[in-house]
Amino acid sequence: MSKQLSERTVDALLDKLGGDDAFRTSFMANPKAATVSLNTDDPATDGLPEAPITRLARKEAFQKSRAVIRQRLLASRVPFEPINFHLPE
Repeated sequence: MSKQLSERTVDALLDKLGGDDAFRTSFMANPKAATVSLNTDDPATDGLPEAPITRLARKEAFQKSRAVIRQRLLASRVPFEPINFHLPE
């Protein structure tokens, strides 16, 4: 059973997705490995998918919608399967 990501993990993840191009590339290649690389020691990362993803919202969309994304990630038991948020372009 999947677990909810910790606040620390979600905040670190959103910081990186909203501003770090190298992390975004890593996240698209392997969401689990990229999230684990944040070093938050969150046991919930064990259940994250490793399969590459083909689309990721622009950095600006993560920045604009951070509060909404944060709330949804903290409430989700399966945070990346799939991430289908309607974000502003």
